[in-house]
Amino acid sequence: MKIKHLKIRSDAQSFAFQRKIPLRLQQKAKNLNIKNPVVMPLKLAVGASEVMVAIAIEQKNKQFETLIRFLEQTDYTAVDAAGWEKNAKAYLDVRGLKAGTLVGVDSFSDETDYRIEEALGIHANQDHPDWDRNYPEKTKLPKQLVGAVMEILKQREGTQKFHLFSDAVDHYKAYKEKQLNEHSGTEVERNRKKREWLKDVKRLSDFLDFCGNQEFTQENVNEGLRLYRNHLTTVYPNANTAKRHLNVPAAAIRLYADEVVTHVAVAQLRIAGQSKTASARPPIKLDTELPLLWRAAHDESFGQFERLSIFGIFCGASAAEICQTQVEDIFALDGYYILGGTKREARRRPVVIINQTHLKLLTLNNAGYVVGEKVALQQNHSQKFAKVLREVTGNDQLIPYSCRYTGKHLADTKGIGHDDVLESMFGWRARKKQAKDNYGKAGIYSPTYIEQMKQITRKMLEDLPDYSSPNTPKKNVVPIRGE
Repeated sequence: MKIKHLKIRSDAQSFAFQRKIPLRLQQKAKNLNIKNPVVMPLKLAVGASEVMVAIAIEQKNKQFETLIRFLEQTDYTAVDAAGWEKNAKAYLDVRGLKAGTLVGVDSFSDETDYRIEEALGIHANQDHPDWDRNYPEKTKLPKQLVGAVMEILKQREGTQKFHLFSDAVDHYKAYKEKQLNEHSGTEVERNRKKREWLKDVKRLSDFLDFCGNQEFTQENVNEGLRLYRNHLTTVYPNANTAKRHLNVPAAAIRLYADEVVTHVAVAQLRIAGQSKTASARPPIKLDTELPLLWRAAHDESFGQFERLSIFGIFCGASAAEICQTQVEDIFALDGYYILGGTKREARRRPVVIINQTHLKLLTLNNAGYVVGEKVALQQNHSQKFAKVLREVTGNDQLIPYSCRYTGKHLADTKGIGHDDVLESMFGWRARKKQAKDNYGKAGIYSPTYIEQMKQITRKMLEDLPDYSSPNTPKKNVVPIRGE
């Protein structure tokens, strides 16, 4: 088992974290009676998995880094009470002690003296007038650290008197990573969510860099979020981009306030203009532009992803949903496939295979993403599709989201824009009981529901020509013009 900073005893009966203190801080650590290298035992049973060992090493590494930050500290007046509590915990961890060691112990007993000396070493009596003479080469521990150590020794394990912004961030990370491991479906979906999560981790780090690691109080929390919101609106002219960067740290703060520091109330913050761009999405013209795009969907000179995106007009599929769709979710014999929208439950939905050209595009790859892994993992889907939209129609105002509006607009012209099943096809939240009941498990949907979808799709396609090959079998595929 090769894991950085892992120390295994020769008899392989126990694990420990081991890491050297940087050279520049070794003398200061020695003066404070901190041994180098730092060795902390891992509380793991014999035979623990490599994953469990790696997680334990990461936790000890965080404690080590807290200790290093304490050693690097030069201005102790700048450290608040919460910071001293965190430093004290790291100091005790290095010495192999835990919170609550003195809980239930008589304060006048020999055991209390022994435990205090075990925790503080020669610094237990550093206030004695002869201490400097007896230990001329040693440095006294800051009084705030000694006080925090004594408080922790008297607290039950798991309790915490002071809280920091970093505690909220760590709590949120643990919560999200647990969700990621427990609720992700396929390995492909899990990997995609991990990539998204890494972006959120960066947003949390940016928030801490801006605000600093302050004490988690109501005043600090709300003022920090307010100032960060103002900062984001300055850095990002697009209100929706600023909102994405604010939402993650705000969610972390709110979760910690709800579950840990329950006396802190977190204000709801809004970014002015965050819905401003909603009206700047023109639909595709049904009489002139949609026929051109329909022809392009059957033109092999365009790419697979772009053509699938055009077919997606008739079910409101976004570029991201098409890229997330898996080959294993195509049920050709039943005439439908399941879009890969995983951000919201309603967006992962069954939609109709329109014709044989559509089916051929969906099954171009044998496994994995329908568009192939290389295309699926790219970051420029919207730009690529927007280029084709404008090239085919000659309309420079069109954007990919115009297609979702177009599908709804087309359905409205056919008198089915508010149909319950159509709303489910487009991934809107199902409000009526029928649409909810028709949703199945593991890709299985009622034949009646799929047939209703096919009828709606036929209605939407009735004014468009049939470009699919007449020599190709069309069993179980939605025909054009009622063929």
